[in-house]
Amino acid sequence: MSESTPTSVRAFAEALRRRYSVVDSLGLRLADVRVVVRSNDQAHIDELRAYFGEFVVDDAGDDATEIFAFEGDEPDLSGLDLTVRPPEPGKSSIKEAYVDLADGRIIRKLKTGVVFLAGGGVHVAVGPCRAHPNQIVNFVNNRFIELRMREGSLLCHAAAVAKGDRGLVLAGFSGMGKSTLALHLMEQGLDYVSNDRLLIRRAPGAPVGELLGCGVPKLPRINPGTALSIPRLRSIVPEHLQVRYDALPVGELWAIEEKYDVDVDAVYGIGKIRLIAPVQTLMILNWRRDAGPCEIRPINLEERPELLAVVMKTAGLFYEERAGALPAEPEPGRYLGLLRGFHVVELAGGVDFPAAVAYGCARLEAGEGGEAG
Repeated sequence: MSESTPTSVRAFAEALRRRYSVVDSLGLRLADVRVVVRSNDQAHIDELRAYFGEFVVDDAGDDATEIFAFEGDEPDLSGLDLTVRPPEPGKSSIKEAYVDLADGRIIRKLKTGVVFLAGGGVHVAVGPCRAHPNQIVNFVNNRFIELRMREGSLLCHAAAVAKGDRGLVLAGFSGMGKSTLALHLMEQGLDYVSNDRLLIRRAPGAPVGELLGCGVPKLPRINPGTALSIPRLRSIVPEHLQVRYDALPVGELWAIEEKYDVDVDAVYGIGKIRLIAPVQTLMILNWRRDAGPCEIRPINLEERPELLAVVMKTAGLFYEERAGALPAEPEPGRYLGLLRGFHVVELAGGVDFPAAVAYGCARLEAGEGGEAG
């Protein structure tokens, strides 16, 4: 091990702070969580400020969680024995390698070279941050998720939308279209809560069958098929690509992996994002294209463990497990206990977004104890 090899997360972080000078900071208020991001790169801070939009505050407060994002060379970690993290179930891409030190964890993103330090109150990213702002957004959001899980919230792999005091949770197997369904529902005037991660818990005094959903401040990321299926989103795709994609068969179009961020404020108007919403219905997408009519049917998750697995989400490498806190890996029993009495439906058969939208809107209009279609 060379002299420059990190021996502790805190010492590594302190060395980086001595090397890089902070030029600007960004305050964020995410529900009741306050965060400040500090960087040596003004352009990076400006991009994060534009991304987080209405969550930006002039002063996050002295007790805000402090995150450093240093633009610079990728650190030399050759002296460390990093473990490659295997892909999650249903995924094939290997994205991260990590090593645990006595006081925390060092994580390296394999495709980008951005390195993260986390543990014991240290939150630092270093490397080509400006070229990969989405990874810094995710790092901020992972800090937010960790704080929520410490309060007892469970993490779901789900999107969510809401209207007034009623909300929908949208889950599904990879590529089933939960983000697409969320945006189709927003076309009906609904508020955006979350795109791919949702934290749920039981609020004191909440009626049976209602949970409190807490979204993660990240914009919807959609593929060209979604963008071209919703008129006001077409302009997200460059014009020369619109022509090419319009000529593709539906199956090929929806298989394209290219992603675009949807600026909710710009497209749907200021005030359409809310992080907190009561939710009463979980819609699990388990449909296929050209598989006949869509079937929407109530299910019992205790009898469908394969669908429960779709809803659960690991907190991942950035989560620091502590005594008495929820584990990073999801435990089915906790989810079943929390979701007991919750209205859960499976959407099977063929893909039918209009039918799903109609059902979701009916559930939102149903009063307490009411039923929909």
